[in-house]
Amino acid sequence: MKAQIPSRLGFGVSGAHGTPLLPRRATLSLLKDAFERGIRVFDTAPAYGAGEAETRLGLALRDLPREEVFVCTKAGLASAGLSRRVRDFTPEGLEASLRASLKRLGVEGLDALFLHGAGPDELTDALFSRLDTLKSAGAFALLGAAGRGGELDAALDTGRFQLLMQPVHPFLAPDAEARLLRAHAAGVEVFAIETAGSGSPPVRLPRKPADLYPLARALAQPLRGETRRVGAVEGLQAALARREVGVALTTTTRPEHLAANAALSP
Repeated sequence: MKAQIPSRLGFGVSGAHGTPLLPRRATLSLLKDAFERGIRVFDTAPAYGAGEAETRLGLALRDLPREEVFVCTKAGLASAGLSRRVRDFTPEGLEASLRASLKRLGVEGLDALFLHGAGPDELTDALFSRLDTLKSAGAFALLGAAGRGGELDAALDTGRFQLLMQPVHPFLAPDAEARLLRAHAAGVEVFAIETAGSGSPPVRLPRKPADLYPLARALAQPLRGETRRVGAVEGLQAALARREVGVALTTTTRPEHLAANAALSP
């Protein structure tokens, strides 16, 4: 069964939005602008700034009509300090994460909950049993799996997920292409991330503190050996043109970039 999602373009509250590099008021202004430009899907995670990104989205939601927006967050991966991540896909850990997220977001229930990179051995019967209980209680409506590789194939194998979040760009490997086709055939809605590619973004001198975040990523990414990348608008256009993609996610700290991206929304 296909999910009823109100827009094909989504805004990811992540990156600098979870750090002091960008003031809260700037995030709130961008989220309001995104809504006014027709974006209705908002995604975040507790791992983004140890919950700060969720808190900011929650503040923005106070001024938006809840029935018109599709709110997503994730569980299973949390921040610990500046760079360390802690995994916890136990039933107890996931429920505690979800309850904390709902409190930060200020909502009674999510439109979608994504497991944040759960491996095959973490997709246990006990976990799904707890998820079923939480879903029945109204904590979330749709269950998704977020990742970048084979863990998503394992998620599809279970038949328990309605949503799949993975990179979708012009340079996908054959296994990622096959996964998109498989998800589409199964009626699983795909949320596209990293639509410009996983290569390093252009290195630009920072004009404001928030620019330090993408600069740090640009300096670190060449170490992965990936260089291919297209422009943000081109990548979003290509993702939205694919029939396998239900939603393409983008993020930015600049109003002018948001305006250019939002103009692509069908």
